Amino acid sequence: MDKRLGKKPKNALSEVEETAVLKCLTSPEHCDATPYEINHSLMENGVWLCSVSTMYRILKKNQAVKERRNQLRHPKYEKPVLLARKPNEVWSWDITRIQGPYNGEYFYLYTMIDLYSRYVVGWTVHTRENSDLAQNFIRETLRKHQVNPGTLLIHSDRGSPMTAYGTVNLFAALGLTQSFSRPRTSNDNPYSESQFKTMKYSRFFKPWYESLRDSHQSLDRFFLWYNKEHMHSSLGFMTPETVFYGKEHEIARIKMETMMEAKSQHPERFSKPIKIALPATQVGINLPRETLPAIKYLQA
Repeated sequence: MDKRLGKKPKNALSEVEETAVLKCLTSPEHCDATPYEINHSLMENGVWLCSVSTMYRILKKNQAVKERRNQLRHPKYEKPVLLARKPNEVWSWDITRIQGPYNGEYFYLYTMIDLYSRYVVGWTVHTRENSDLAQNFIRETLRKHQVNPGTLLIHSDRGSPMTAYGTVNLFAALGLTQSFSRPRTSNDNPYSESQFKTMKYSRFFKPWYESLRDSHQSLDRFFLWYNKEHMHSSLGFMTPETVFYGKEHEIARIKMETMMEAKSQHPERFSKPIKIALPATQVGINLPRETLPAIKYLQA
């Protein structure tokens, strides 16, 4: 406002323009920079909003000169609560990088795991991490297991391939339910995190891979072992493949018959009743403790 004339100068910014400038100054990209730095950064990208003095005037008007980071609006993310009572009800996926042949060169491992059984339902390795490859991976994994998409929830962290517009559209088109971890909260995706940790401490994992083919061959041996041989205490010391294909009760009966035969031959070695652990009837992420089922056993 021109104090002498009592009217707004002709070259003054409109309210819409002032709002756009303030939004730029308080954005995550620029909230830690000075107006001088922001102005030059914008000019390098072919953008000019206003003079530096006008930027300062707008900040002062909005009481944001000293601390613009406080002007940011941080969204609140809800804690994901997921429950699976059978295979192919909840899947979890993630992407991790593995060392390539040269320093700074990486391959990217995409892995999908079934929560209920811990079975790795799909995996692939690429030289890049992007949403197009992620979407193809999801489609191929669904096709492999012939899952009815309308019954499946897929959980992940908030990486760019997971939250990409194309990925979100794919979920909607296929009738899949999408769930996300909270930012920087590894406990929101514990099954994928645990599977990666098991992989990186296994005898099949290499500190580096000579080629994409080498990574495929080595990781193929790992995933065969993981699904078919690796026993989980939470699965009653059964393998993911056993539980995924619904053979846990059959295996539990075989274990029971073995123990009963041993007891008949050496009863003095058995002071307690025989019981065989069974997999939990339901598993999940962030479930209230009181909803978690007690360990069940097959008893003689």
